[in-house]
Amino acid sequence: MARNENTASKRRKLDDGRAASNHAVGDIQSSDQLRELLIFQQDAAPRLRQNLRSFKSFLDSIAYGEEGPHRSAKQFTLLQYLRAESRDEGDGTTNYLADLIQTWSYAAQANNDGLLSAVPAVLALLLKTISALIDFRDHGIRLCKTLLRRDQLQLLSNGLSANKVKEHVISPCLRLLTEVTSFDGGSAARSLFLHRDVTFMRLETFLSLHKTSPARSPEERRKPSIRSNAMRYILANLRFQDNAAKSDILSQLHLVRGIFQGLKDDASEMILEMFDVFKKYIVMDDQLHRAAKCKLFTDWTLGRIATLYSYEEYTNEFKEESNIRIEAHKFLLSVCTTVDKGALFATSGWYHIGNDPASTRSQFSDGLSLHDTNESQEKHAERSSIRNTTLAYFIQTLRPFADVLHKELVLAIFKAAPELVADYFLRTSFSFEPKLSTTWVGYSAFLLSTVQLPIPSYHNLQDGQTARPPPVSTVIESILPNPLNKTSLTRCLNQRTELATFFAVGVMVAAFQKLRNVLELFRSAKEVTLSTSEYSWEAATSELVAEFSRRCPAMKHVVAVFRGSSKDNVVLREAVTRLLVMYYKLIPQVALDEKLDLSLALSTIFKECSDLEDTNREKLLIQMTISHLLIIAHRCPDIRWWHKPDQMPLSPFTAILRTYVSNVETGSRNETRGLLSSILFENGILQQETSVSSFDALYLSLKDSRNFRASVALYSFLDNCILRLARRPIKYLGDLTSFTTSSTSTSVKGPASLLLMALVEQWPFFSNASDDFEIVDVSCWLARYLKCSKSVGENSGILVQTRDRIASETSNEEARSIFQGSLEDSEPLDMPEEPVNRAQVVNHEVALLSYVSQNSHGEAQSSTDVQRLRSVPSEEDENHLGLTRWRQEDILDAIEGGALGDLILCLCSMYLEVRKQAFLGLRAFMAEVKKSDYIEWKQIYVLLGEVAETTGEPNLDEPFPYFAGAIAVQCCVILARPLHLMYEKINKFLNRSPFWDTAKLPSYWIDKILLQPPIDDDGHYLEVEWLLDALLDGLQTATDMNAYRKNHVFERLLSLSASPLLPESCFAKIVQILYRCTYVEGSTTLITRCGVLSWIRTGIASGGRYELVLRDLLAQLYKTCEQNRVDEWGNGSVSGMVDSLRVMNVE
Repeated sequence: MARNENTASKRRKLDDGRAASNHAVGDIQSSDQLRELLIFQQDAAPRLRQNLRSFKSFLDSIAYGEEGPHRSAKQFTLLQYLRAESRDEGDGTTNYLADLIQTWSYAAQANNDGLLSAVPAVLALLLKTISALIDFRDHGIRLCKTLLRRDQLQLLSNGLSANKVKEHVISPCLRLLTEVTSFDGGSAARSLFLHRDVTFMRLETFLSLHKTSPARSPEERRKPSIRSNAMRYILANLRFQDNAAKSDILSQLHLVRGIFQGLKDDASEMILEMFDVFKKYIVMDDQLHRAAKCKLFTDWTLGRIATLYSYEEYTNEFKEESNIRIEAHKFLLSVCTTVDKGALFATSGWYHIGNDPASTRSQFSDGLSLHDTNESQEKHAERSSIRNTTLAYFIQTLRPFADVLHKELVLAIFKAAPELVADYFLRTSFSFEPKLSTTWVGYSAFLLSTVQLPIPSYHNLQDGQTARPPPVSTVIESILPNPLNKTSLTRCLNQRTELATFFAVGVMVAAFQKLRNVLELFRSAKEVTLSTSEYSWEAATSELVAEFSRRCPAMKHVVAVFRGSSKDNVVLREAVTRLLVMYYKLIPQVALDEKLDLSLALSTIFKECSDLEDTNREKLLIQMTISHLLIIAHRCPDIRWWHKPDQMPLSPFTAILRTYVSNVETGSRNETRGLLSSILFENGILQQETSVSSFDALYLSLKDSRNFRASVALYSFLDNCILRLARRPIKYLGDLTSFTTSSTSTSVKGPASLLLMALVEQWPFFSNASDDFEIVDVSCWLARYLKCSKSVGENSGILVQTRDRIASETSNEEARSIFQGSLEDSEPLDMPEEPVNRAQVVNHEVALLSYVSQNSHGEAQSSTDVQRLRSVPSEEDENHLGLTRWRQEDILDAIEGGALGDLILCLCSMYLEVRKQAFLGLRAFMAEVKKSDYIEWKQIYVLLGEVAETTGEPNLDEPFPYFAGAIAVQCCVILARPLHLMYEKINKFLNRSPFWDTAKLPSYWIDKILLQPPIDDDGHYLEVEWLLDALLDGLQTATDMNAYRKNHVFERLLSLSASPLLPESCFAKIVQILYRCTYVEGSTTLITRCGVLSWIRTGIASGGRYELVLRDLLAQLYKTCEQNRVDEWGNGSVSGMVDSLRVMNVE
């Protein structure tokens, strides 16, 4: 019972104390009362604690009270108290606010936790209260200096070293340190940091003391904890310390780890404050060293920040959940996508470290063959030297298929650092099997967005600084990532669900479009870069297309989707036809593997489009589909235009012609016109010799007018005539010949269309089987067609015979009257709205250009060809950088980057000393490559050994022939690329002998390429082009010219040029070699020994694109030859021939 009374008495005493405290706050009217309240009394510890509570309440009323006279009076009272304490401080040797400091010291000696908690809490609140009042500044600085003295630092150390369960002791000390750091804009922050052995002790422990109970209320979650106080203290230091101190703080990895370890359990206010400090004082601080930022933003810390995407707040009052997600997303975007602001290093697009675009030239695009397996891809991924390794590991932890913000972040990182795309997809293990789950749909959207990312911009391409293409293995992952392989895409196309099929079609269309843009970039780079690097860009282009073709599904699967697409699903049908166009344009070798007959589909969709109203939303998609099908029809050789199914009244060709003549708006009139005219011309149905297209005569004759409208019977008759003509053209060609020989007017000349013969033959059968109305209708069209044919310039004599023959077979008087006089009154022809210039069919495409514009364009093009083909030998570099450049690179880069090739070419130098140094360098490189881990080191070692054996003593006294040097350089390139078309022949050549017979080397390669079958059935002219490049590179001096003469090189090249199948590029290279001869004292040899004059005369007589080039070559040959000797050799005829064929040279 007594125990209960004591307990009750203690409770009443506590209540009395609180009442006294509240009473004291209300009674504090002067500074004297405040001083009396805070006087230290050693024997009255409970009262001291109550007085401190009173002082705290007094400060709270100033710091958080409303503005007014009452608050101002309290501020004045506090100011008087602090001034009085300043006077007691004297000369500064005593402590400022000595009573409070003495109370704190007593609490530490007596181990009184209540006072140990109260005093630093009051001091922290005092600094916070006066920090915003300018009149209190000096007093705050005095207090900060007092707290930084040894005794007070020891008190802080005691508080910070307390047991971690004593939150009420540790937290006030942390708050006090935070206020000292922040006071007066951080004036005392540097001094405080100098004592970091005390002020920063156990911070990593405090950062781990967060409250993780999920049952906490929102108020409890916002209540400061030891972790939140420690976080604010660190953030205050990052805000007010100088860069050296901030770098030191960020280098303490245990602190950085502690900050982010429990971030997800922090209050939203704490997280937002952290983002604000990091962004303003670290990310945006340009004076802070980049290394310090990198220590903060590691892949682990970025991953901890990314956990805030799933941050949950237990109240919906302020909707803080979305704010934290969005702020975390904005912060990560700023850190990960801004160069030198956080985790992102400057990149060179798709180029890796050591493969910069402006580095020295290379004749090979990438060291990795892309005819690879997953193991080789992983090996390549491991050796790839990417700059942003931190981001590479970070994005592997994100889930872009499950979170929209994750996807936006990864795509933004890909856009800022394109090199990471290949690394990401080569490391990811996500299976892209079509399962139609939420995850699959999200991953599909992510892949599509990745493919649609823009191509990195390379500004140095414009000035020719980029000497080598980016690695093809990196480029292909940005176009068609590794998960989108042939197997997965094929399964998507073969799915019965339209969603998977539509995605596969959409992502492939996006990939094709990106491939097209990349190929254009490569072509532009090839045009502006040095000629020595053209081969690397060509090789990269061909390898990129080959790898893309290997990853694409077979054409038959896309065709199956097209044939199986529903008529109602116009969106899918338009997309798949667009995809088919891409196949035919970019990878025709894959497209032509599958036969595709679009004739029925075209005629059907034309009719479908004509039945729709212009206001129908689907009509635009159908018009786009028609445009795609017409492009395919130009390129596809398997379309059966003359096959008429039983259910169709007309053949596909005539059905399309009827729709075109009817002016049905399909959105592709020009394409339709080109297709129809090309079909008629290629099958010989209409002539194409007149300046105005004969197709226009047919079109105008069928066009409706006030007195004429084409009927179904007319189109059936025309369709029958065209079908018969297409099936038996030889028979009608004989009829046309007989018409021409029997023409009464021999002075009338001109072409005639075979269609006339088919009309004459079929007219009797039609007139016997048709009624009078149909006969009159078709007769009107025949008269119109004959008149239009005469207007475009066809043979009027044959037209008259055609008219008379048809009229003689006509029994209908009205029809016969129509034919009479139909060709006498030839009026001007009304031209249609479409262009009617002469159509020239080239590769199924019609180019409508006037004859004059063709000639002027051809002359301009020929002038450009002259400038391009004038090939001047390269001068020897006096610096000879190739002697030392290989030592600055590793084995792989030296071989593939061209450094080894430059070293070999130094053996061709005219200076003996350079050749000796090159020979020693070659021996040193052989030793290096032998002990390296390079995969193809044996072949390289054999090659260099043979070159060294050929050029060594005593042969070192003479320069290595340039052709042998060019072959050796090409061997280095080819041996590093097992897929090269010359790989097998190069290895056979190296196995022949350890010594090269350089005198017979040109003859050897000419025999192996021109007289023996190629390794690849379709690679003959590719090998020829490779040989011509080598011959051109090897012709640098008069000595080389003499070696070519002895090997009969020029006679074989001139014979090769006569081949009707020789590509134009090969012919241009032959001309380029002949031009090169004029600069190395070879003109006389070509004229007197090789018959080049007759060859040039024949080429000029045949005309063509290179006529002006050959004339200029003739002038150059005569200008640079020994003219007296040549004139004596030709008895003066050479100069006369040159004068007769000379044209103005293009300088």
